[in-house]
Amino acid sequence: MAENRGKMQRVEFLSSDGEIIIIDRRVANRFERLKDFLVAHAFLYFPNTRSLILRKVLTWSFYHKNDPGPKTDGESTLWYTEFFDVDQGVLLELMETAELLDLKSLSNKARELRMIE
Repeated sequence: MAENRGKMQRVEFLSSDGEIIIIDRRVANRFERLKDFLVAHAFLYFPNTRSLILRKVLTWSFYHKNDPGPKTDGESTLWYTEFFDVDQGVLLELMETAELLDLKSLSNKARELRMIE
């Protein structure tokens, strides 16, 4: 019984490259677009999203779980520099996945960086 309860607290995201990423249901519920679907399901397939992108989106979500958008202090600047140290293709995928999940701050930042480079 406790094992079933533990499983109900988790959600599995399947990437297009076949990797299953297991996350806490409370974390998954932060994605407004998924919330209603996740009421009845514990599994979600992202047919157009690689695991690298799903992991980066989750990293962004954890980093911003308590704030509305990009931070501006020196430590955050370093975090953003490292997070966005990716090629243009990855930026595009991040932007598209962020739009799908309604993560406006990530989508806007990725779009801004694509325009710069």
